[in-house]
Amino acid sequence: MSNNTGPTLGKRGLCWPVENNKTGDSPVTFTKPGSKITWLYNWSPHPTPGTQQLHFVPMQWNHVNADQLPSHCQRYRPSALLAFNEPELDSQSNMPVSLAVDTWLRHIHPLRQAGLVRAGSPGISSAPQGVTWLKEFLAGIRAQGSDVDFYALHWYGLELGHFYDYIWSTYYQLGPDKPVWITEFAPTNWDAANPLSKEHVERFCRESCKYLDGLEWVERYCFFGAMRDTGTVGKWARMLDDQGKLTDLGRIYRDE
Repeated sequence: MSNNTGPTLGKRGLCWPVENNKTGDSPVTFTKPGSKITWLYNWSPHPTPGTQQLHFVPMQWNHVNADQLPSHCQRYRPSALLAFNEPELDSQSNMPVSLAVDTWLRHIHPLRQAGLVRAGSPGISSAPQGVTWLKEFLAGIRAQGSDVDFYALHWYGLELGHFYDYIWSTYYQLGPDKPVWITEFAPTNWDAANPLSKEHVERFCRESCKYLDGLEWVERYCFFGAMRDTGTVGKWARMLDDQGKLTDLGRIYRDE
Protein backbone atom coordinates (compact mmCIF):
# COMPACT_ATOMS: atom_id res chain seq x y z
CA MET A 1 0.00 0.00 0.00
CA SER A 2 1.47 3.31 -1.04
CA ASN A 3 1.32 5.99 1.62
CA ASN A 4 2.29 9.09 -0.31
CA THR A 5 0.59 11.97 1.43
CA GLY A 6 2.44 14.79 -0.29
CA PRO A 7 0.88 17.62 -2.23
CA THR A 8 0.24 15.53 -5.37
CA LEU A 9 -2.35 13.32 -3.61
CA GLY A 10 -6.01 14.36 -3.83
CA LYS A 11 -7.24 16.40 -0.87
CA ARG A 12 -10.41 14.57 0.04
CA GLY A 13 -10.29 11.94 2.78
CA LEU A 14 -12.32 9.96 5.30
CA CYS A 15 -12.37 10.22 9.08
CA TRP A 16 -13.32 6.59 9.63
CA PRO A 17 -14.02 5.48 13.21
CA VAL A 18 -12.74 2.09 14.28
CA GLU A 19 -16.29 1.37 15.51
CA ASN A 20 -17.31 0.96 11.85
CA ASN A 21 -15.53 -2.39 11.91
CA LYS A 22 -18.08 -3.72 14.43
CA THR A 23 -20.93 -3.23 11.93
CA GLY A 24 -18.96 -4.73 9.07
CA ASP A 25 -18.70 -1.48 7.16
CA SER A 26 -15.75 -1.07 4.83
CA PRO A 27 -14.15 2.03 3.29
CA VAL A 28 -14.09 0.10 0.01
CA THR A 29 -17.59 1.57 -0.45
CA PHE A 30 -15.88 4.89 -1.11
CA THR A 31 -13.28 3.62 -3.60
CA LYS A 32 -15.06 2.95 -6.88
CA PRO A 33 -13.30 4.18 -10.05
CA GLY A 34 -13.53 7.95 -10.24
CA SER A 35 -13.88 8.42 -6.47
CA LYS A 36 -12.57 11.75 -5.19
CA ILE A 37 -11.47 10.14 -1.91
CA THR A 38 -7.80 9.21 -1.68
CA TRP A 39 -6.85 8.86 1.98
CA LEU A 40 -8.15 7.88 5.42
CA TYR A 41 -7.46 8.24 9.10
CA ASN A 42 -9.23 6.52 12.00
CA TRP A 43 -8.08 8.30 15.18
CA SER A 44 -5.59 5.46 15.82
CA PRO A 45 -2.09 4.41 14.73
CA HIS A 46 -3.34 1.14 13.18
CA PRO A 47 -4.70 0.87 9.62
CA THR A 48 -8.34 0.03 9.02
CA PRO A 49 -8.93 -3.28 7.20
CA GLY A 50 -9.88 -2.80 3.58
CA THR A 51 -7.94 0.40 3.05
CA GLN A 52 -5.54 -0.92 0.42
CA GLN A 53 -6.88 1.55 -2.13
CA LEU A 54 -6.65 4.49 0.28
CA HIS A 55 -3.58 6.11 1.77
CA PHE A 56 -3.62 5.60 5.53
CA VAL A 57 -2.50 8.35 7.91
CA PRO A 58 -2.02 7.23 11.54
CA MET A 59 -2.89 9.32 14.58
CA GLN A 60 -1.33 9.41 18.02
CA TRP A 61 -4.57 10.32 19.84
CA ASN A 62 -2.94 11.29 23.16
CA HIS A 63 0.24 10.48 25.08
CA VAL A 64 -0.68 6.87 25.93
CA ASN A 65 1.58 4.31 24.20
CA ALA A 66 3.36 7.05 22.26
CA ASP A 67 6.59 5.10 22.78
CA GLN A 68 5.21 2.56 20.29
CA LEU A 69 5.14 5.08 17.42
CA PRO A 70 8.56 4.13 16.01
CA SER A 71 7.50 0.49 15.62
CA HIS A 72 4.18 1.52 14.04
CA CYS A 73 5.99 3.75 11.56
CA GLN A 74 8.48 1.03 10.76
CA ARG A 75 5.67 -1.47 10.16
CA TYR A 76 3.21 0.69 8.22
CA ARG A 77 5.62 3.23 6.68
CA PRO A 78 3.27 6.22 6.59
CA SER A 79 4.63 9.48 5.27
CA ALA A 80 2.44 11.66 7.49
CA LEU A 81 1.28 11.50 11.09
CA LEU A 82 -1.57 13.21 12.96
CA ALA A 83 -1.12 14.05 16.63
CA PHE A 84 -3.33 14.56 19.71
CA ASN A 85 -7.07 14.92 19.12
CA GLU A 86 -8.52 18.22 20.46
CA PRO A 87 -6.10 18.29 23.41
CA GLU A 88 -7.57 21.54 24.71
CA LEU A 89 -10.93 19.87 25.48
CA ASP A 90 -11.60 17.87 28.65
CA SER A 91 -13.87 15.54 26.67
CA GLN A 92 -11.17 14.64 24.13
CA SER A 93 -7.44 13.93 24.57
CA ASN A 94 -7.32 16.54 27.37
CA MET A 95 -3.57 17.22 27.41
CA PRO A 96 -1.92 20.14 29.17
CA VAL A 97 0.46 21.94 26.84
CA SER A 98 3.44 20.78 28.90
CA LEU A 99 2.48 17.10 28.51
CA ALA A 100 1.86 17.52 24.78
CA VAL A 101 5.21 19.25 24.27
CA ASP A 102 7.05 16.55 26.21
CA THR A 103 5.30 13.74 24.29
CA TRP A 104 6.02 15.42 20.97
CA LEU A 105 9.71 15.98 21.72
CA ARG A 106 10.22 12.44 23.01
CA HIS A 107 8.29 10.46 20.42
CA ILE A 108 7.28 12.50 17.35
CA HIS A 109 10.19 14.89 16.86
CA PRO A 110 12.71 12.06 16.35
CA LEU A 111 10.56 10.56 13.58
CA ARG A 112 10.22 13.94 11.91
CA GLN A 113 13.89 14.78 12.35
CA ALA A 114 14.87 11.49 10.71
CA GLY A 115 12.68 12.32 7.71
CA LEU A 116 10.38 9.36 8.30
CA VAL A 117 7.11 11.32 8.52
CA ARG A 118 5.61 14.73 7.99
CA ALA A 119 4.15 15.56 11.38
CA GLY A 120 0.89 17.45 11.70
CA SER A 121 0.08 19.68 14.62
CA PRO A 122 -2.33 18.55 17.32
CA GLY A 123 -5.83 18.78 15.83
CA ILE A 124 -7.58 21.64 17.59
CA SER A 125 -11.29 22.31 17.80
CA SER A 126 -12.84 25.60 16.74
CA ALA A 127 -13.56 26.47 20.38
CA PRO A 128 -11.84 29.77 21.31
CA GLN A 129 -9.24 28.06 23.48
CA GLY A 130 -8.07 25.88 20.57
CA VAL A 131 -5.86 28.47 18.89
CA THR A 132 -4.52 29.68 22.24
CA TRP A 133 -3.54 26.13 23.19
CA LEU A 134 -1.88 25.47 19.84
CA LYS A 135 0.11 28.73 19.92
CA GLU A 136 1.49 27.76 23.33
CA PHE A 137 2.31 24.28 22.08
CA LEU A 138 4.11 25.60 19.00
CA ALA A 139 6.14 27.99 21.11
CA GLY A 140 7.10 25.10 23.40
CA ILE A 141 8.35 22.75 20.70
CA ARG A 142 10.01 25.51 18.67
CA ALA A 143 11.97 26.59 21.72
CA GLN A 144 13.48 23.09 21.63
CA GLY A 145 14.28 23.15 17.93
CA SER A 146 11.24 21.25 16.67
CA ASP A 147 8.24 22.24 14.56
CA VAL A 148 5.19 20.89 12.74
CA ASP A 149 4.87 20.34 9.00
CA PHE A 150 1.21 21.30 8.73
CA TYR A 151 -1.60 22.58 10.91
CA ALA A 152 -4.59 20.31 11.70
CA LEU A 153 -7.90 22.09 12.33
CA HIS A 154 -11.49 21.07 13.18
CA TRP A 155 -14.66 23.10 12.71
CA TYR A 156 -18.36 22.62 13.44
CA GLY A 157 -20.98 25.33 13.08
CA LEU A 158 -23.93 26.57 11.08
CA GLU A 159 -22.98 28.45 7.95
CA LEU A 160 -20.39 28.36 5.19
CA GLY A 161 -19.35 31.93 5.88
CA HIS A 162 -18.52 31.07 9.48
CA PHE A 163 -16.44 28.12 8.31
CA TYR A 164 -14.50 30.19 5.80
CA ASP A 165 -13.91 32.96 8.35
CA TYR A 166 -12.58 30.44 10.87
CA ILE A 167 -10.10 28.68 8.60
CA TRP A 168 -8.72 31.92 7.16
CA SER A 169 -8.47 33.61 10.55
CA THR A 170 -6.82 30.61 12.18
CA TYR A 171 -4.42 30.14 9.28
CA TYR A 172 -3.15 33.69 9.65
CA GLN A 173 -3.10 33.58 13.46
CA LEU A 174 -0.86 30.52 13.38
CA GLY A 175 1.35 31.91 10.65
CA PRO A 176 0.58 31.37 6.94
CA ASP A 177 3.84 29.57 6.23
CA LYS A 178 2.55 26.01 6.47
CA PRO A 179 -0.25 24.06 4.78
CA VAL A 180 -3.46 23.12 6.57
CA TRP A 181 -5.31 19.84 6.97
CA ILE A 182 -8.95 20.23 8.03
CA THR A 183 -9.41 16.81 9.57
CA GLU A 184 -12.97 17.26 10.85
CA PHE A 185 -15.68 19.66 9.70
CA ALA A 186 -19.44 19.67 9.22
CA PRO A 187 -22.43 21.98 9.59
CA THR A 188 -24.43 21.35 12.76
CA ASN A 189 -26.72 22.95 15.32
CA TRP A 190 -25.86 20.22 17.88
CA ASP A 191 -29.54 19.21 18.10
CA ALA A 192 -30.01 15.56 17.16
CA ALA A 193 -33.78 15.81 17.60
CA ASN A 194 -34.10 18.79 15.24
CA PRO A 195 -30.97 18.81 13.07
CA LEU A 196 -30.07 21.02 10.16
CA SER A 197 -31.97 20.01 7.03
CA LYS A 198 -30.75 17.50 4.47
CA GLU A 199 -30.64 20.26 1.86
CA HIS A 200 -28.54 22.50 4.11
CA VAL A 201 -25.97 19.78 4.84
CA GLU A 202 -25.68 18.61 1.24
CA ARG A 203 -25.32 22.16 -0.07
CA PHE A 204 -22.69 22.89 2.56
CA CYS A 205 -20.75 19.77 1.57
CA ARG A 206 -20.82 20.52 -2.14
CA GLU A 207 -19.84 24.17 -1.80
CA SER A 208 -17.22 23.74 0.91
CA CYS A 209 -15.45 20.89 -0.89
CA LYS A 210 -15.30 22.91 -4.10
CA TYR A 211 -13.94 25.87 -2.15
CA LEU A 212 -11.29 23.84 -0.31
CA ASP A 213 -10.21 22.17 -3.54
CA GLY A 214 -9.35 25.64 -4.82
CA LEU A 215 -7.38 26.83 -1.77
CA GLU A 216 -3.68 26.26 -2.35
CA TRP A 217 -2.83 26.23 1.36
CA VAL A 218 -5.41 23.55 2.23
CA GLU A 219 -3.61 20.28 1.59
CA ARG A 220 -6.16 17.74 2.90
CA TYR A 221 -9.68 17.70 4.36
CA CYS A 222 -12.25 15.29 5.83
CA PHE A 223 -15.97 15.99 6.08
CA PHE A 224 -17.63 14.41 9.14
CA GLY A 225 -18.76 11.76 8.95
CA ALA A 226 -18.16 8.44 7.27
CA MET A 227 -20.35 6.43 9.66
CA ARG A 228 -23.93 5.30 10.30
CA ASP A 229 -24.49 7.45 13.38
CA THR A 230 -23.19 11.02 13.53
CA GLY A 231 -24.80 11.68 16.90
CA THR A 232 -25.46 15.27 17.86
CA VAL A 233 -23.88 16.52 14.63
CA GLY A 234 -27.18 15.48 13.03
CA LYS A 235 -28.45 12.55 11.00
CA TRP A 236 -28.04 14.23 7.60
CA ALA A 237 -24.26 14.41 8.11
CA ARG A 238 -23.91 10.64 8.01
CA MET A 239 -22.49 9.09 4.85
CA LEU A 240 -23.67 5.53 5.62
CA ASP A 241 -27.27 4.47 6.19
CA ASP A 242 -28.51 1.84 8.65
CA GLN A 243 -27.51 -0.95 6.22
CA GLY A 244 -24.05 0.49 5.61
CA LYS A 245 -24.91 1.76 2.13
CA LEU A 246 -23.93 5.22 0.94
CA THR A 247 -26.40 7.98 1.71
CA ASP A 248 -26.99 10.78 -0.77
CA LEU A 249 -24.38 12.77 1.13
CA GLY A 250 -21.94 9.88 0.90
CA ARG A 251 -22.37 9.75 -2.87
CA ILE A 252 -21.93 13.52 -3.14
CA TYR A 253 -18.74 13.40 -1.12
CA ARG A 254 -17.35 10.41 -3.02
CA ASP A 255 -18.24 11.45 -6.55
CA GLU A 256 -18.78 15.19 -6.95
